[in-house]
Amino acid sequence: MITTVDNFHLENHTFQKEKEIKIDDDYFFKYTSRLKDIKNLNLTLEDFKKSVDNKFILFEDKNSKNDLIISITVYKDSNGIERCNIQTGPYIGKFKYNGTDINIQTRFPSVFMERMLNIANDVYIDDKLIFEANEKKSKEFNYSKFIIYHLFIRKLEKAFLLNIPKMYRSVNNHGCKLKGKIDIPNFIKKDIPFKGKISSISREQKESQIIIDILYKALSIVEKQSKEITVGVRNLTNIKYYLKQNKSNRFISKFTVEKAMNSKALLNPIYYPYKKALKYAKLIIESDSLEEDKGNKHTFGFLVNISRLFEIYIFKLLKSKFEDWKVEHEPEISLYKGKFYERKIKPDIVLENGEKVAVFDVKYKKMLLRGTNEGIWDLDREDFFQIHTYMCYYKNKGKNVVAGGLLYPIEKKLDKYNKYRCHSDNWFDGENSTKFIVDGIEVCDDVSEKDKGLRRNNSPKKIIEREKVFLNRIEEILKD
Repeated sequence: MITTVDNFHLENHTFQKEKEIKIDDDYFFKYTSRLKDIKNLNLTLEDFKKSVDNKFILFEDKNSKNDLIISITVYKDSNGIERCNIQTGPYIGKFKYNGTDINIQTRFPSVFMERMLNIANDVYIDDKLIFEANEKKSKEFNYSKFIIYHLFIRKLEKAFLLNIPKMYRSVNNHGCKLKGKIDIPNFIKKDIPFKGKISSISREQKESQIIIDILYKALSIVEKQSKEITVGVRNLTNIKYYLKQNKSNRFISKFTVEKAMNSKALLNPIYYPYKKALKYAKLIIESDSLEEDKGNKHTFGFLVNISRLFEIYIFKLLKSKFEDWKVEHEPEISLYKGKFYERKIKPDIVLENGEKVAVFDVKYKKMLLRGTNEGIWDLDREDFFQIHTYMCYYKNKGKNVVAGGLLYPIEKKLDKYNKYRCHSDNWFDGENSTKFIVDGIEVCDDVSEKDKGLRRNNSPKKIIEREKVFLNRIEEILKD
């Protein structure tokens, strides 16, 4: 078993007998497998797709097949000392690869993960966690379950506002009144001679029984996992009661789930939200079945592109705040059309208001505001020149480029001093009013410099406050 976090990078570490590597008591790498089983492990997204039988990738980028998931290289230096290089990419999840269980967790608290998932699903008001994970108690916390369960509960909450999907089906009646048409076989069998009742068949709209059964099964599995994840169902109490009252004793198989997802009741566009809820219910039921079947050699692999999730999170925050601006996510720009070196570029976020433009790239990378003075560059050279290319493009198009920059999850307090270090009032230090900034959401406690600002705050309210502070800083820049 290998347990680590996303965007972990460690070079030339002395690989001694210890089974756990800690950095600042936060970022860690832990293994219980045999050392020979993890030597020279290099897994990319393309390898994952080929090797894992039951796989699900959330927030996948179509151009990311060569993205690194995890790499471990063990070697001996010139003195014969065993060392290692360890690196992980922007993915989290739990899966099995070449017989080794791998669990990559988020390097931030689950509260920040949940907040990003909420915003990605257009839930902006949230002062209470759905999941309360005891992360201090267990470093083996399964974020795969956390995310699937979270998305299922959110989608079920929204979908149930529309009531359960209905479809027409034949109903057999036997009463004093005729409903629909006469049921000839039963009429002959039961009603001759006539005794005051008549057999008939009517077409009526009834709630889809199979959808009720699937949703109840998935919700039951979520609650069953409460030992590992404390599930606060909040608004699901009434939903659970309704599903329990109306469920059948049907056995839920893989075929049953597929049948529910292809139900005619879902052809009505109004019930589209149920397709999403059933999609996650299917994952929950399938993964639970694989876990219960100990003899099953198949594995369920689940990955989340956390970098992509953070990008969508920032985009939706900006879109909700700046209603007067046109906020675009990854607008595609073609350069040198018709030439053999034609290229397409896609800045992450572009805000336009008439002739005014602001362009940003979102980076889910380590950002402690370290640079030349510390001898460590948190801002990658490639990212630096890439955002300047985007800004130059819009400037060349005659747009008034108000600002541009890079946005991160910042792991240090962005006080007035650091804001001065991160915001430049003049692009390229020239005589212009275009600003260049490094900014983002602070994901750290209000701690002193000696603590390096790495301690995390698990309060949803605190994260929402920091979102507002970030958006206010961007608003000041756009107004200027």
